[in-house]
Parts: sequence; C-alpha cells; structure tokens
Amino acid sequence: MEKGFEAVGMREIAQAVGLQPTQVYRLELSKADILAEVIIELNNELIQGLPALLATIGGDNAFERTSAYLHALYRFDIEHQPLRSVGAIYGWSWTGEYETAVIAQVWQFLSPIANWLRDDGFEDIQARCYGVWALYYVGYRRAVLKGCAAGDCLAEIRPSLALLFDHGKRTCPPSPVAPHAGATDSGRPLLNGCQLQGIH
Repeated sequence: MEKGFEAVGMREIAQAVGLQPTQVYRLELSKADILAEVIIELNNELIQGLPALLATIGGDNAFERTSAYLHALYRFDIEHQPLRSVGAIYGWSWTGEYETAVIAQVWQFLSPIANWLRDDGFEDIQARCYGVWALYYVGYRRAVLKGCAAGDCLAEIRPSLALLFDHGKRTCPPSPVAPHAGATDSGRPLLNGCQLQGIH
C-alpha cells in the first residue's frame, strides 16, 4: 500500500504472500481479484469478532444501538484505512463472484441492525439497512479525507441516520412535483413531493 495499488506489480504481490510469481499467475487472478481476496479476509476477521463486539453494544432503542455499533465499525475501518480506501476505489473492477461474496459479508454486518429494527417494530427493514450502509460510507469519508476519529464520522451522519429510525410515514401524491413552493393544502411541507406525517 505504500507504493499505491496501481504501482504494485504481480511479482511484489507474490513476494508479499510468500509465493513464486508463476504460482500467482497460475491462479489466473487479476490484481483487483487479489485485492478482493484480501478484503474478504479482512471482513472475515471482523465477522468472527462480531459476537464479542455486540456484547459491548448498549442502548435503549434501535437507533442508539446502531449508533454504538457503527462507532465500533468506524474504529475497525479507520485502523485498516489504507486497505479500505483502496478497496473502495478498485472494488468496481473485481469480478462478479467476488462482488457477490463481499455483498454477502455486508449483510452479515447489517444483520444486527436488521434485528434491532425488527425488535422496535419497523417495516421496510432491508431498505433502511441499505440506507444505513450508504450513510456509513458518507461518514467514513471524514476519516479518509480529513483524518477524523470514529466519533467525528458518526457525528457527521447521526442527523441523517435518525431519519431512517423514525416511525413517521410518508404519503406520496401521484405527481412527484409539488404544486407550489413545497406546500400542500394541509399546510404540511413536502419533501421531494412526499407529504410527511407523524414526523415532529
């Protein structure tokens, strides 16, 4: 990682993993696929530690427990920031087989959040989990770009994260365009054409 992913050759990769270059070539893996193997191994390390990590998570509701959980994940990912950053940049170029494996690992990370949402009576759990994971990486950019700590990453996303843990419902009119200036006949504001109900 010191030289940068692009500058690293297959010979150096072979040396790093204790193999001969010909052995690496016989695997018929691209550099991106080798990166995926390393990312998957790192994810497995985190997954194996989840039971112990989850035993430390407190909170009175799904939002507070998720916040504490994401804070712990941030600490892990900041510790492995060089590898995580390279994976984010070049993950688009590894094969579909590796992408499927990584996505399966992501859902293992999200499983505790899904359980907390279910326990608190939320619906649309899969959609909310996708939202949580997208926000997670918004926060992680603070660590990558500004060298921020885990608490700063979490503080960046908590206001948006709270929206995913709100029991309020939205009713959307047929047209996605608000009639005028974002207001409705009821006086409630519109957000992207959706009337908010039960959100205070």
